[in-house]
Amino acid sequence: MKLQDFDFRIWDEDNEEFYKNPSIFKIKQIKGPHNVVLSSYSDNERINFEGYDRKFEVELFTRLYDKNGKKVYENDIVKAKNPFNYLEAKISIHKEGTFYLENKSGHYMGSLIYLVEDEGYTIEIIGNIHENPELLKC
Repeated sequence: MKLQDFDFRIWDEDNEEFYKNPSIFKIKQIKGPHNVVLSSYSDNERINFEGYDRKFEVELFTRLYDKNGKKVYENDIVKAKNPFNYLEAKISIHKEGTFYLENKSGHYMGSLIYLVEDEGYTIEIIGNIHENPELLKC
């Protein structure tokens, strides 16, 4: 992967929203495990995030797009279909760094890239774990 292909989004758990354009984030200072200062330059506006027990989650882009042209990220919930089968699953990252599908029970269902490129599955984003957790309920 080239750096120009690297993309991510940031979920702010306290405000329950994704940052719209997390163009450049950097850690300015670490004062302890729950006291990190981040800064961002987005649309020529500098934003500082100070202190505290604020929780941010960085979610990586899989380098795949769904059938509607949307970027697929870690923690998206997708419907994966082929002519014979369909499944709904969460996109997760394996400890070895590959993306895979995880079912509602948290079990491994298969490598994302394998299912899409080798098995012919098409994927469609139907939500994410933050805004649509009900989609993963059994």
